[in-house]
Amino acid sequence: MAGSIMVRYARKTSKQLAKERSGSHAQMSKQLNYSIDVNQDSFSYMTFDNMSEANQFAQRMREDGWHIIEVKDDYKR
Repeated sequence: MAGSIMVRYARKTSKQLAKERSGSHAQMSKQLNYSIDVNQDSFSYMTFDNMSEANQFAQRMREDGWHIIEVKDDYKR
């Protein structure tokens, strides 16, 4: 099961980051569906052996301004 947990992430656009810094995204959080603007050529993924490492990585990436698309275990259905 080496590397069975995958974290997919992408860099947010500068427009999206500015919107979050200004607080105007607060109204959006009340909506159920809203989109995050990401740079199309920044999609990446990392694989991990366990879920705790994957979640720690995802949290660090969020703090650095990345959008986490999914954290997925390939062996779970």
